[in-house]
Amino acid sequence: MKLNINNFRELSGYTNKDGKTMKSGKIFRGAALDQITDEEATYMEDTLGIRYILDYRDEGEAHLTPDYHFSKASYERISALHIDDQEGFDFGNMMSGKMTVAKLKGMLEYLQLGYKYMPFNNDAYKRLFEILLEDNGHIYFHCSAGKDRTGVSAFLIMMALGMSEEDGVKEYMKSNDYLKSYVVNFYKEHPSAHLVKKYVDKLLFVQEENIRLVIKTMHDKYPSYEEYFEKELNVDQTKLLRLKEIYLD
Repeated sequence: MKLNINNFRELSGYTNKDGKTMKSGKIFRGAALDQITDEEATYMEDTLGIRYILDYRDEGEAHLTPDYHFSKASYERISALHIDDQEGFDFGNMMSGKMTVAKLKGMLEYLQLGYKYMPFNNDAYKRLFEILLEDNGHIYFHCSAGKDRTGVSAFLIMMALGMSEEDGVKEYMKSNDYLKSYVVNFYKEHPSAHLVKKYVDKLLFVQEENIRLVIKTMHDKYPSYEEYFEKELNVDQTKLLRLKEIYLD
């Protein structure tokens, strides 16, 4: 069934350095769940087996476009981004009104700063790994467009499972293929955005430089991913082995 969810896909199929491959049908990622039907929700719960919905948006974002209320899957919302004690990553709202070059450049700077912050002191990502370790049903995690906060967390899952950084970057960049129709519709609804397209595109699509920035900031602070996971997400070597047992074939 094709679901009415932007940037929806499962996270699977990648092979790690030990020749183990991510299982299919256990981890799903994408955008907000405000447009799905009852039938689609039933499919997600009964066919895909999703029992956890983890929403990375802040309170304001989630209030404007609330997720569908599932009957079986539990829902948690934990903001995945705090910059200088400020929540917020709602670029849809920020891009409303007149789009000036100065405004768009400011948003791009904010976005890059967000990528520097996201890997650290992140309660949403801590909760993600707690849910993954519980292994009590499949998980769907999302933000607004399913590309930035969601993309970083998908990268972290892949690193925890021993995938290569290049495969992690590849998965992150796949969002650009899934977001094409969304971006086309955005320009139809905001025709003036064509005048500043080179800036708008950098906000609507993912940029490889941003995930590379995440990798750099993590390596600058920690000598290994193992130390990062233990210090930042409370996932030690034993838990990393458990994750591999659950999610790899």
